[in-house]
Amino acid sequence: MSAKHSHNSTDALPENLSDLLRELASCGHHGARLLERTGLPRWARGTLFRLMGYVAKADGRVTELDIRYGESLMRNFNAGPRQRRRLIRRFTNGKQDTQPVVPLWFRLLTRRWPDSALRLSMALAHLCYQDGPDSAARIARCHTAIIATGLPATASNRILQSYRGKVWITSPGEGTSETPLTGLARACQVVGGKPSDSLETLRQAYRKQRSLYHPDRVQHTDMDPELARARLEEIHKAWDLINRRHPEAR
Repeated sequence: MSAKHSHNSTDALPENLSDLLRELASCGHHGARLLERTGLPRWARGTLFRLMGYVAKADGRVTELDIRYGESLMRNFNAGPRQRRRLIRRFTNGKQDTQPVVPLWFRLLTRRWPDSALRLSMALAHLCYQDGPDSAARIARCHTAIIATGLPATASNRILQSYRGKVWITSPGEGTSETPLTGLARACQVVGGKPSDSLETLRQAYRKQRSLYHPDRVQHTDMDPELARARLEEIHKAWDLINRRHPEAR
């Protein structure tokens, strides 16, 4: 039996995995943006938030970026007060879990209709790469959680590899595009902010930095035009990453 039609083989890749990975890439590897485009059934959202709590606590503490990401997901779900409380409670429960908790019925549905589990897993993997490649502990927990949904380990590997292999911005003059700038934290630093800042605060900082190195301004100063141009390029690349990767980005 071919992998395309097999639902019993633990190594069989779901046939729509490649299409969803392309959609994820077109969203800038932003999990909330992916779910905004593709949706996630209401019955799968509680499981997502419980697994998010489990993954986010891998290093011992939940970060401000984790909270903002959860908020962006709830906004995209148009969650009312009651659903918000339920999702936050699931996230809190997940922080206490030592193993991923996924209902049996969810795993059975995944084996027959894997699409929702795939989208959930791609949104979950976002937690491992919010600030560039994240900790081994988070990645390990995420891998375990994806498998717990009923997806094969090969699908988990493909999803995590897609995040890991995406292009990060680079510093001008430092060689090829394979040289990382270190992700969101560095990008925020370049524009004069920090990862905990709101997107609007970072936008204002970006505009201020951009104006400092604009050619029209530079020509009336003693600043080296070439250095100013390189700096402006770095600022533009940093803002591009922030606008794709910040939890509030849409």
